[in-house]
Amino acid sequence: MCFNKTNSKLLKYFNHIGAIPTRVHFILTLFIILLTSFYCKNDDKIVKHNNEFTTNGTLDVTTMATPNGGKLKSAEEGPIRSALGKPKIDLDNFTLEISGLVDSSFSLTWDEIQELPAAYSDTMLMYCVEGWEVWGNWKGIIVKDVLDKAKVPENGRHILFHCIEGYTTALTIAYLEKYNALLAYEVNGLPLKEHHGFPLRLIAFGKYGYKWAKWVNKLEIIANSQIGYWENYGYSDKADVPIERRKYYEGPYAQPLEY
Repeated sequence: MCFNKTNSKLLKYFNHIGAIPTRVHFILTLFIILLTSFYCKNDDKIVKHNNEFTTNGTLDVTTMATPNGGKLKSAEEGPIRSALGKPKIDLDNFTLEISGLVDSSFSLTWDEIQELPAAYSDTMLMYCVEGWEVWGNWKGIIVKDVLDKAKVPENGRHILFHCIEGYTTALTIAYLEKYNALLAYEVNGLPLKEHHGFPLRLIAFGKYGYKWAKWVNKLEIIANSQIGYWENYGYSDKADVPIERRKYYEGPYAQPLEY
């Protein structure tokens, strides 16, 4: 489903009305889905992440409890973490640089990023190594689309993500392409807030939160993986969330990442 500011607010409004009969609620929900289809541009994409949320209709992240009985929070409500502090954002001078093992390096301005085809994620969770999770539906550009424009040679197998404040982390291109990783600028129908990574945050399904780099401003294509900020302190470079932890939310058919 595509999310935008209009239908996100409508969904929240209808979900908080407890006295609506079931049949009426169904009709209103159908109306929102049709409205969503109208608002999504023809060149927008809905990307999937092999996520059980897309097939298991019994899961409802708005009412689901965490393993310890607390509320499962949305990305906007969750804790805020930053290893190196929040940088100052200047959209007028912001660029996304693509360099390294590419046919030719190039940069995209914020306006050019906004002009690229938008993509919407299915509902997914970000899992923190501290033990908490948040959920979100994300909108942004697909990393693979940027790589296609860059024309990466065969020996370019990893991307080192650089961030405005100096943070870095790396992921394999095989993973990024298979699981439709995004560089997101909206979540749950609203623009990302600066402390959540605006203007661009990496969305990495099934990976721990330290791979979800905030304030991304450079994609460096490299042949071999390079240790990032937290990985340098002993965190796993692979950063796959244990499947048993994912199954609690995603259901029994959740699969380990394979790439």
